[in-house]
Amino acid sequence: MIEVNRSECLILNVDDYAPGRYARTKLLKQAGFPVIEATTGKETLELAEKNKPVLILLDVNLPDMNGFDVCKKLRSNPHTASMTIVHVSASSILTQHQVSGLESGADGYLVEPVEPAVLLATVNAFLRARRAEDAMRKSSDELLWFSYRVGHDMSEPLRTITAYAQLVKARLQNREGPEIVSLLDSIAAGALQIRSFMDGVLQYSQAAAGFSRLTPVDCEKMFARVLANLDSAVRDSGAVITRDPLPEVVANEQLEGVFQNLLSNAIKYAQPGVAPEIHVSVRKDPKEWIFSVSDNGMGIAPEFLERIFEVFNRLHGQEIPGNGIGLALARRIVEALRGRIWAESQPGAGSTFFVALPF
Repeated sequence: MIEVNRSECLILNVDDYAPGRYARTKLLKQAGFPVIEATTGKETLELAEKNKPVLILLDVNLPDMNGFDVCKKLRSNPHTASMTIVHVSASSILTQHQVSGLESGADGYLVEPVEPAVLLATVNAFLRARRAEDAMRKSSDELLWFSYRVGHDMSEPLRTITAYAQLVKARLQNREGPEIVSLLDSIAAGALQIRSFMDGVLQYSQAAAGFSRLTPVDCEKMFARVLANLDSAVRDSGAVITRDPLPEVVANEQLEGVFQNLLSNAIKYAQPGVAPEIHVSVRKDPKEWIFSVSDNGMGIAPEFLERIFEVFNRLHGQEIPGNGIGLALARRIVEALRGRIWAESQPGAGSTFFVALPF
């Protein structure tokens, strides 16, 4: 069993009813937990950001705002979003109240009166779960850091190999036979392929490590940048790309990489001898924008539609270049933006990729 050091687990006890707050704080302190108190929603938000408690016992009915709104504000603040929050209430005890509390972002919901032993057991259970989650996160962070270092440290040597292979080729091209030139081309191509893979690993590691604060993103301007980046591929393939008017969404600069990947794939996986036709559309649902990128390419069998979002998973051999990271990276970015990404397709009938982003 994972042990919890109670002296290191600060608890914020929130309740405007003094006797109840006093009794709960006394119980927790006797069990070895350090405790701070708040009586209002405003005070809760301030103390949570300042003191970084591990767990918050949050009364639902507070004098200035209800606990559900406090919970939502805590979850929307990057400095408090990961705290464990347990609602406690003696009056909001209906099923609908508990559902609302959990949907507001709480990790648990206790209905008073709560037996002291049950309260302590519940607190300990949540803290054990948090300790296990922290351990997993640390292990994941270490792995991501290793991936980042490998990707970063190998990129420069690979650039050097490519550059020197091309330099030697230029010097020997008129002196040696075509076999030497072909060998040098193979060296340069191999180095470029490894570099592309390592760049993908580096991007994936950076995306996994953290995201900047969400801001309004003008998708019209973003789309113009994507088209500029893909100008060479568009001209070489003869692709025709059209779009609906695009809205402003709440996201960050990494969203641009998602759409660049989707459009690049639509060009790359065109049917042989058929110029790509790609259309980007968007519709507004009650809670989210749903973008779609549709093409007339080779399509994907339905049984592979989930696998294509797994890292290093490729459906095609070496005849189509790629590193198996692009769609996995796109999913990681979209999910970090609190969105969803999926695809619909049939072999030979093109594909449509959907990206849903909340308002």
